[in-house]
Parts: sequence; structure tokens; C-alpha cells
Amino acid sequence: MSIIYAVIVRGNNITLVDYESVTSNFPSLAKKLFDKLKKNTRQTCVYEQNYHFHYINEDDFTYLCLADALLSKATAFAFLEEIKELFCEKFNENIRRQAINYGMQSQFVEYLKAKMNYYNNDPENEKIVRLQKQLTDVANQMSLTLDQILDREDQIQILVHTTQTMTTFAGAMKTTATQVRKDQESRALRTKLFIAAVIVAMFLVIYLLY
Repeated sequence: MSIIYAVIVRGNNITLVDYESVTSNFPSLAKKLFDKLKKNTRQTCVYEQNYHFHYINEDDFTYLCLADALLSKATAFAFLEEIKELFCEKFNENIRRQAINYGMQSQFVEYLKAKMNYYNNDPENEKIVRLQKQLTDVANQMSLTLDQILDREDQIQILVHTTQTMTTFAGAMKTTATQVRKDQESRALRTKLFIAAVIVAMFLVIYLLY
């Protein structure tokens, strides 16, 4: 993880000083951003997933750096804040406002280089990255666990609903079976009474005839 390029710009097109640790097309890419940067703010722009442009815009001056994606935003903005303070301490406002293109290159480039090397080789940055990775892993694990819990809860709710439905259905079936049994018993009793009545009537007829 490292800061690869840093630049200080006035307005949209006056590059006062810049430095790059490796030869690349990043300076030309940065120039394309200057017209689109928001005023008096700080932001991070992703470039091809592997690199981030970080910048601070304040009082018409832009302090921008490009770093690989592994460098934390906290480190990038700490670097930008420090070079901003150094820049303002070394040059008063009149000098900053009147300087021509690359007018401060010879006077300030070594400061950029030194601070870039410092932040790129600071062992604390490695600790920050490891900590961020650990926090990300924990967050992912918590998310996975939560998803599993929610999924299990949904399954439990479905199971409870199914059990309740089955219980209701079983109760209805039991009630229906009881009613059918009662109806069958009632019909059997009526049949027996009818047969008994017929037999009694036959005996009475035979008795009366003889």
C-alpha cells in the first residue's frame, strides 16, 4: 500500500507542485478531475478499483493524492492535511495566489517527496490495514451469522405455522369423525327400533288372528 502521486493545484489548471514515485499517466488523469471536483470539501474517487484519488479542496486550492486501494482513507487524508499545513506555513497567501504554473516545484517538491516516503513506510499503516481487514472479516461473519439466524427464524416460523395448521386440521378431522360416529350410532339405533317395532306389530297381528 502506498501513495503514488501528489499534487497541489490552484483553481482548475494551475499546478503549483507535484511529485510521483513512479512514472505514470496519473498526472494527466488528475488534471481531468480538477474541473469536476467539488469546492470546499474532501472526497475519495475510485479509479479502476485498484487506486483511489483522495483530495481536499479549500479556498480554491486542491491538495490531491493517488494511492493504491489498500491505503486507508484516514492515512491518505492525514497525508493531505499535513502537506496542506506545510504548504500554507511556507508560503503566504499572496505568494500562493500569484504563483505561476509549477512556480513552487523547486521549493516544495522535496517536502512532498519526504512526506510521501514517510507515510508509505510508516509501520503503523500496516497495523491499520490489518485491523481494517479484521474488522471487515468480523463484520462479514456477523452478517453471515445474522443471515443464518434470520433464515432459521423464518424456518421456525414456517414450522410453527405448519404445526398450527396441522393441529387445526387434526382438530377439525377429530370433530368431523366424532360427528360421523354419532350420526352412525343414531342411525343404527333408529334401525334397531324400527325392526323391533315391526316384530312387535307382527306378533300382535298373529295374536289377533288366532
